[in-house]
Amino acid sequence: MKDHVPIIDAHCHLDSYKHIQIKPGWLPVTVGYSHFSNIKNTAIAKKYKIPYVLGIAPQTTVKEGITKLDLWINEIKKYKPNAIGEIGLDLYWAKTSENVKNEEIVFYKMLDLAEELKLPIVIHSRNAEKKVIDILYERKYTHGIMMHFFSGTLKQAEKVIDLGAFISISPLHSKERRKIINSVALENLLVETDSPYIVRTFYEVERTIEYIAETKKLDKNIVAECTAKNAIRFFDI
Repeated sequence: MKDHVPIIDAHCHLDSYKHIQIKPGWLPVTVGYSHFSNIKNTAIAKKYKIPYVLGIAPQTTVKEGITKLDLWINEIKKYKPNAIGEIGLDLYWAKTSENVKNEEIVFYKMLDLAEELKLPIVIHSRNAEKKVIDILYERKYTHGIMMHFFSGTLKQAEKVIDLGAFISISPLHSKERRKIINSVALENLLVETDSPYIVRTFYEVERTIEYIAETKKLDKNIVAECTAKNAIRFFDI
């Protein structure tokens, strides 16, 4: 990989690592998903001088409810992250109508917060791509959108790209993901690991880079450099 541009993992959770070691030439973006996670990730980001993303994820809403939402929002404002996330809807974990309603309340509040702070958003969407994309169109969000671990269709990817969004690719292979990689311009792609949940460490983002390079028949250095530049622009690094 090239030396002058770091290899950037656009989405990992360093607060869930047992040990953190960041080698020169590598740059992980650490992401929060709950109040406690946000606090930990802020401390990690300050210590290692790396970008960080803070938000209340839909699965957290299902687990913890929304009674402390205003407190959580005020803390995020205080920490001044690079982006708001991961936020969105998760209809896999939302088992009741109340769960779905709470997820939607929090999603809209997080969008309000991002709009107020003029920050990009990192979207978590599981079994809810159409609804999430419809909301993004409704909001006409213009400060930047990253579709984290995108698992929708090519048609949905193309629709959200029309809003100026980036599609973030994980190292997991699938027919639809390969179709998206093939069709979406490299300038609209980011690479991630979602580690340590999907793979163990952010260094395995090389697997994602190699996946894109092999699918698009490109040199992996080109993929690494372009996706890093995309991340630098998106997170204002």
